[in-house]
Amino acid sequence: MSKILFTASSGGHLSELTQLKKIILNNTSFLLTEKSEELSDSYIYQRVFYTNPINRKEKLFIIKFIKLFFKSMILYLKVKPDIVISTGALATVPICLISKMFNKKIIYIESFARIYDPSLTGKIMYRFADVFIIQWKELKKFYPKAKYFGGIF
Repeated sequence: MSKILFTASSGGHLSELTQLKKIILNNTSFLLTEKSEELSDSYIYQRVFYTNPINRKEKLFIIKFIKLFFKSMILYLKVKPDIVISTGALATVPICLISKMFNKKIIYIESFARIYDPSLTGKIMYRFADVFIIQWKELKKFYPKAKYFGGIF
């Protein structure tokens, strides 16, 4: 049984991530998400960690992002996951990069909503993820090494 940290921002990204329930239940699973909504099925995780929402268009974005990076480092040292699975968005990048620095496996799943163009987080994570999954063939031109399985959610 692996220790897996699932990470997603709130909203649709989190909804997609929680559809991986079978994987979540069959492993020691933790969740890192934004503090913005009530998580109805938090019981499926060993523990849930929250971060403040982050928006790249805010004036204090850089400061908030650096703060998030340090909080993510502390979280990583607490959990010490074997694998990190992310559906984005930007708030998930620091924990993924930190985990990569410790040679942990990173799996990134590009959003089902992304059919014709890549997300900013996808462009970043494509460089670092060990497994990069797309759900639409049209994205292969942006992510040639990505794994395509069709809709996985």
